[in-house]
Amino acid sequence: MKRNIDLNEISDGRLYSSGDMVKADCHDCAGCSACCRGMGDSIKLDPMDIWRLKKGVGKEFTALMEQEIELGIVDGMILPNVRMTPEGDVCPFLDVYGRCSIHAYRPGICRLFPLGRYYEENGIKYFIQIHECARKERGKIKNKKMARNCKLESV
Repeated sequence: MKRNIDLNEISDGRLYSSGDMVKADCHDCAGCSACCRGMGDSIKLDPMDIWRLKKGVGKEFTALMEQEIELGIVDGMILPNVRMTPEGDVCPFLDVYGRCSIHAYRPGICRLFPLGRYYEENGIKYFIQIHECARKERGKIKNKKMARNCKLESV
C-alpha cells in the first residue's frame, strides 16, 4: 500500500538496501509486545499472510474471520487485516506472556518490523521506523536476513 508521507517524519532519513547492516534486530522482542498493541486496523494481510495463518493456526479463512481477521476498505479496495481485541486493542495472537503465538507464521509486516519498505523504480529499499518500536537497544542485522524472514517458511 502506497502512502505519500515525508520519510524524514517517520525515519532517520536513511534508506537501506538488502545487503546493508541495520539496527533492526529486536532479539525476538523478549515479550515487550508494544508493537502488538494499539495498532487498530494497520496490520494488513496479503494472500501469503492468509495462507500462512490458515496453515499455521489450522483454521479456514471463514473461521479466522470470526475473531482474528476483519475486512476493511482502503482506497476503494477490500483488504483483510488483523482484528484487534475490543478490550485494549491488542493483537488476538498475543499470548498471556506477551509473546506472539503465531511467530513462525506471523504476517509479513510483523516479520519486517521495525523496518518499513520504500518502493523505487529499480527495487525496494528499507527504512527504520523511528517512532514505532519501543525497544531502544536493538542489534544489527543484515537486511537480507530480514527480507528472507518474509519468504515462505514451512508450517
